[in-house]
Amino acid sequence: MENFEYFEPKTVQEACTLLTQSENGKVLAGGASLVVLLKNKLIFPDRLINLKTIEGLNRIELNPQGELSIGALCRHRDIESSPVIQERFEILAEAASKISSPPIRNMGTIGGGICHADPSADFPPALIALEARLKVSGSKRSRTIPIHEFFTDYYETVLEPDEILTEILIPPLPSPSGGVYLKLDKTTNSVAILGIGAVISLDKKENCTFAGLGVGGAAPTPLAIKEVSSLAGKPVDIHSIEAVASAAVKQSHPISNVHASEDYRREMVGVLVKRALKQALERAGKKVTSS
Repeated sequence: MENFEYFEPKTVQEACTLLTQSENGKVLAGGASLVVLLKNKLIFPDRLINLKTIEGLNRIELNPQGELSIGALCRHRDIESSPVIQERFEILAEAASKISSPPIRNMGTIGGGICHADPSADFPPALIALEARLKVSGSKRSRTIPIHEFFTDYYETVLEPDEILTEILIPPLPSPSGGVYLKLDKTTNSVAILGIGAVISLDKKENCTFAGLGVGGAAPTPLAIKEVSSLAGKPVDIHSIEAVASAAVKQSHPISNVHASEDYRREMVGVLVKRALKQALERAGKKVTSS
């Protein structure tokens, strides 16, 4: 590793100011991705700013309106084991449980993973399906960004050099809702070939009131499949699910690499989108029946 300055700020504003004073500063959240990049000499920061000394960035809170707030420093394990998330946002707990290995889940943070912007990461498809928003703080302003607008290219985001992701906001889901995260990988909890997040909400007559769908690993950035909104306002059937799956395939433009070919990924997008939507529908339907 090259030499760099190390800082432990006490506030987000202090951390942002330290970034403005640096030519190539990096922030340390969990370190699961950053340490690998440092050890392999893929990045050469002049400053390393540890966010773990800032209080309040590791909270999981549900407000009276049902909106979920997840601090950027919440570890994958915290999300996987949270009773609130397991009960109301099961798709997130499911995605967290499929990230790498237990040591990585004990170390890695949701904010660090999002900002690393790996197109095959597990959380983004689930968060896209939930229509999450990201709260970002900078030295001069704060802003909130819909998650599907956050990613711009392979490992690139809209973050400015002085900005830090501090919070993930998830709107309340209509009840009852069913969510599922499906991961296609070569071995259990390895790098995702594809990741699909799907959410469906139903009313008492089993008409769809909300549907969300995110796809990871099928493009330079995680994809929000807008056509899923066509499911709302009516019963969901196999024909409407197949139409959404077809739209997802058309929107995909994957690459070939050591994990899978472009053609295989594209074909499996259609297969897994149908499977995820069916499972989300089934979970929501069971909740309607039991209510």
